[in-house]
Amino acid sequence: MKTYHAIQELEATGIVTAGITRRHGGVSRVPYASMNLAKHVGDDPNAVATNREIFFKQSRLTALHYCQQIHSTRVIDVDHTASATLKQHPEADALISAQTGVALGIFTADCVPIFILDVATPAIGIAHAGWRGTFAQIAVNTLTQMQTRFGTLPTNCEVHLGPSIQKCCYTVSPELLNQFTERFGSTIRKGTNLSLQTANTIQLTEMGLPVASISVSPFCTACRTDLFYSHRAEAGQTGRMLSYIQLTTKN
Repeated sequence: MKTYHAIQELEATGIVTAGITRRHGGVSRVPYASMNLAKHVGDDPNAVATNREIFFKQSRLTALHYCQQIHSTRVIDVDHTASATLKQHPEADALISAQTGVALGIFTADCVPIFILDVATPAIGIAHAGWRGTFAQIAVNTLTQMQTRFGTLPTNCEVHLGPSIQKCCYTVSPELLNQFTERFGSTIRKGTNLSLQTANTIQLTEMGLPVASISVSPFCTACRTDLFYSHRAEAGQTGRMLSYIQLTTKN
């Protein structure tokens, strides 16, 4: 069984491997059944290790880097961070790189995984955007760091917002909804529900990214627990998917 869903919108460029794992094909037991790849959610560590072996064998990824996600705006430049530090998985919510063969990953179960590909440099970034990260503009900060480190231009980027909870299912408090509406406008809401995808798209286009360069997954994690984990739909106890991106060539 294939354990991941490839991001065709990015892989079509021919210079990256990118995708998100599905929840099936592993060995974890309920409530983490079955392809949980995260160590921090209470799953059996041996099951997680086995799941990672299965995934890496299928995907053929190498040198995966990830961080301890804290709903921040901190971005790790993998190319300029000491190896010893990377092995400790520092606290952050986004990673960037311009090296081939280096995979960047984040874990989600409703939050938005944001894949960024600078086709020209080339360079890559990936960010974890829940409501806190979205409001604090983690996507903008990630792209800004790519500009600073690699000379990335927004007009040269392709961005994909991966499977995550969507407006159909993401009910939030009136206070939070009002905060988002004041910052991003009324298109981010429908009744008492919030669209993190729309909020992230707005801030990226404000940076100069063409709307046509942003693709959004049609999958809502809360609707599709047959394919993905959902923290909200599964009452807070479930596994995590791994979203990943890796440069495979310098063009």
